[in-house]
Amino acid sequence: MNGGSQESHDLGHGSRLSDREYEQQIVALYDGLQPSPGKETEAKIHRRELDLTIDHRLGKDFPEARRDELWNIQQRVEKKRLRLMFHWLLHFISYRWLYARANKLAGYLVDEYAQVLTKDELQAFFDLGENERPALPIDKL
Repeated sequence: MNGGSQESHDLGHGSRLSDREYEQQIVALYDGLQPSPGKETEAKIHRRELDLTIDHRLGKDFPEARRDELWNIQQRVEKKRLRLMFHWLLHFISYRWLYARANKLAGYLVDEYAQVLTKDELQAFFDLGENERPALPIDKL
């Protein structure tokens, strides 16, 4: 992956948060948060985090309806992730299995996002080079 570069061309969604602005706003978002926030608060935090990522990677003027679509995808993927972890914990399955399934889930997320984002937007959102596919930053087991 490209390591957070903001050099990609204009995607037509206005200015973007700089790396520094993004990091500061993420820290502020979690600063002072209760150790165990309620589900509603947690959902609001995660939605705001997605919006900040969109502002950083795609632009502050990215359409609200498309943000909502990405949020809906994010919620579906989160349910799958929780089921995956629960299954893994209950069945004492190997880390190799978990890694493979987690990468499959990451691929699913990208495929779902690709239904909402253009190719250029997808590359910018996941900070990908040309024809690069996202993968989890985990050493292969």
